[in-house]
Amino acid sequence: MRNILFLAALVSAVLMAGCATEKPLLPPPLDLPKKVQEYATMQPGAAMTEAPSTQISETPKPPPADITGTVKTPPPQVPAAAEKADITLAFEQMPLPSFIQMVYGTILKRNVSIDPAVATRQDLVTIRTGAPQTAKQAEDAARMLLKSYGIAVVDLGSIVRIVPDDSKVGYLPEIRRGRALPETPLPLRPIFQLVELQAVRNTDIATWIRTMFGDKVHLQEDPSRNAVWLNGQPDDVTAALEAIHVLDQPLMKGRHSVRITPVFMSADELTKKLTEILQAEGYSAGPPGGISMPVTLVPIPAVNAIIAFAGDQAILDHVVAWAKDLDKPGANGIGRSLFSYQVKYTDAQALATTLDKILGGAPAAKPAAGVAAAPLSSRVVVDQTSNTIIFQGSNEDYGQIKSLLEMLDHPSKEALIEVTVAEVSLTNNSQLGVEWLINQANLSGSSVVAGTLGGLGIGSAGFNYRAINGAGNRQLLLNALASDNRATIISSPRVMARNGETATIQVGQQVPIVTSQQTIPIAGTTPSVVQSVQYMNTGVILKVRPVIHSGNQVDLDISQEVSAAQTTTTGVNSSPTISTRKIDTKLSINDGATVLLGGLISSNGSQGDAGIPLLKDIPGLGQLFRTNTDTNDRTELIILITPYIISSDSDAQAVTAAFKKQLGPWADTVQPAKPSPDENGAPVKIEDKHAE
Repeated sequence: MRNILFLAALVSAVLMAGCATEKPLLPPPLDLPKKVQEYATMQPGAAMTEAPSTQISETPKPPPADITGTVKTPPPQVPAAAEKADITLAFEQMPLPSFIQMVYGTILKRNVSIDPAVATRQDLVTIRTGAPQTAKQAEDAARMLLKSYGIAVVDLGSIVRIVPDDSKVGYLPEIRRGRALPETPLPLRPIFQLVELQAVRNTDIATWIRTMFGDKVHLQEDPSRNAVWLNGQPDDVTAALEAIHVLDQPLMKGRHSVRITPVFMSADELTKKLTEILQAEGYSAGPPGGISMPVTLVPIPAVNAIIAFAGDQAILDHVVAWAKDLDKPGANGIGRSLFSYQVKYTDAQALATTLDKILGGAPAAKPAAGVAAAPLSSRVVVDQTSNTIIFQGSNEDYGQIKSLLEMLDHPSKEALIEVTVAEVSLTNNSQLGVEWLINQANLSGSSVVAGTLGGLGIGSAGFNYRAINGAGNRQLLLNALASDNRATIISSPRVMARNGETATIQVGQQVPIVTSQQTIPIAGTTPSVVQSVQYMNTGVILKVRPVIHSGNQVDLDISQEVSAAQTTTTGVNSSPTISTRKIDTKLSINDGATVLLGGLISSNGSQGDAGIPLLKDIPGLGQLFRTNTDTNDRTELIILITPYIISSDSDAQAVTAAFKKQLGPWADTVQPAKPSPDENGAPVKIEDKHAE
């Protein structure tokens, strides 16, 4: 749209230069790229491009699992270079308390405190390590062995406590929040961890964790946060976190989904019919509820859509196939609904007028037996604020009308009309006018497309027009005449008009004309004269109305007038005489072709004599003392018309570039209008990518 506005501004700048009379030569034609002519094809009986059908689209995918929130297994410990692997564990049927004292006290040199409940245990321990171990590796092996006996090792730094796995120790536990545990080795003391759930209820998670871990992990629900508290040894809490991560997933996780937008049925109605058919086929299908269905259908009446879920893509495709088969216009046309269409490129009122004529003029179809007849036409209403058409009709009406509206709702084309008005002086060798000159010149690419309109009473040649297909031929002709001082360019306006709209350009003056005069006598004074004055437009006046067809053919309704005020010779001294030469015609011409209108020939004759006073007036002998002059000036007004179709922004850019090329280097400094400042008051920057 901005390109077209910028083009209109350039056209206005060129118009004033085009209307000047000082330049005798014809301006060069616009150098536009060749356009491929397109013809619309339609099969007989095909009234619509595409019938509306059920819309199928993908649904938003659930977010991927939070990998950063998972419990990460600590990497295997690599022994430090300074730590020696010189420990070998080899115990056979050693009592449990003695094993603890030997490993932690004698081998690892740690301070050990054994709980009385552990000191009284009579279990026998057997362990052998193959390769020599470092102190860290030996400690981990002993801790894992004691874990299997239900004994926990709590490292308090300066002392190691050996207690039963389910005992309550008397020091503060470590409190954590979230799903992740650090990758570094955990302190060997109980953990309280708050886990906030994302997809499922905390009561469900609590039931599952208690079933899996029993008393190893103590769990408490937190309804206000939809979270659970975990309490236990680090290894047990880590295992519980891994289980929660697997279980805390959306119910539809891993299932396939699709959005179905019905055209002829409501979402609730289509959901009901799909549920009935799928259940009859043996599928457990239905709306979401307390029990999860293998096939879930969620109607959304606000947007008239259905979200369908299924565990298998083949089942989901089966649901979509049924939806397309059911969502069709009813054969009986029963029921009437309200539909709306958002008009994008044209006036909704104009489309509604056409639509109302179609709906009102079509006879109602013969109703089936037992079905009430529908009204003769549908009601059409236009919402001017939103440029929307609202109509009431059946589903069958909607299917036909929507396709028709989409076919008619397209951007309106425009036409740039280039007109050149020239006056050619005729000599004895060109009494037949410019048409004779064209024929004698044998210009290539020109052909006569119409004959003479007789009876105009202007010259003997009448009014003729000729199509010149080559843009350079018209320039060659008039420039040749102008170089011989026989042609004068009166005006060369350019105007752009929308398809079917009238555009006007007027360059001239308003001349006052006395239409009536009345003398009012006043006693004792000079009578008062009252005059009625009407102003008449004179100069170069162009009115053009283009009608653009799909085959790049343009019908032009043109009115071109060249008029001027002259000294009156009719006896009405207070009003001038208006000399007018005007053409009103309708033409059909291709995009970029030129039509030449001619035949408006005017003749001005005058007679006079000059000589010795008195002697030149003597009858007979006076001829010897005077010189007689008899002049007859004949001029022909010719008009050249060239239309250029502008159907898109690319065409507007091409015309803009052609205008810039004609205007010269200074036109490169002309920039399109900048947008309004942004919300901070700073103007929005626009990069000019115009190629030289």
